[in-house]
Amino acid sequence: MKKLGQIATIRTGYPFRGSIDRVEIGNCRLVQMGDVRASAPVVADVQAYVELPEVSDKYILQSGDVLFVGRGVRNEAAMFTGDGGNVVAAPHLFVLRPNTALVLPDYLTWFLNLTATQEKIHSLRSGSAVPFVPLTMFAELEVPLPHLRRQGVVGELYRLRLREQELLRQIGEQRQRLLDATLLSAVERSDAVGEFYNQIPGVHEL
Repeated sequence: MKKLGQIATIRTGYPFRGSIDRVEIGNCRLVQMGDVRASAPVVADVQAYVELPEVSDKYILQSGDVLFVGRGVRNEAAMFTGDGGNVVAAPHLFVLRPNTALVLPDYLTWFLNLTATQEKIHSLRSGSAVPFVPLTMFAELEVPLPHLRRQGVVGELYRLRLREQELLRQIGEQRQRLLDATLLSAVERSDAVGEFYNQIPGVHEL
């Protein structure tokens, strides 16, 4: 077991001054809190743009960085796998850069999203109206570190499980659409038969 701060550098996202003004085309792309979800723990295609006067290299995301929602009630993690360029994280995200000699990014993402880990993280939160996770306390989380090969297996199985869940969700949606279309067709046929039936002379006298 090692503390999180011992196996990864941890910092906050880009320190915007005031509100974040998104633009159609800017010199940086922005990973927002809504982009980081445990149900889809890979952030690759970043669409939001901002215009920043100057960006230090320390704020530019690298592929393999793990992003964590440090503010609010949804403290989930996802791994950034973007294609480079100027991409920064929103200020209420924590950016973890794993020491890959000790821990793999997808394994760390899996660990942070575990129910047991989430319960520990929630116990660390401060604030009442909008809870937040103190970075110093977050860095004290203890992380089990099996051999890197085993971490790789865990990370792969984690991705496969989430992919299975997504496929099942899509199948469920398709089944629902098919059922709705079938029922609608049946209703429309029923109406047509009813109209034809009513047009038969004397049918209601039978």
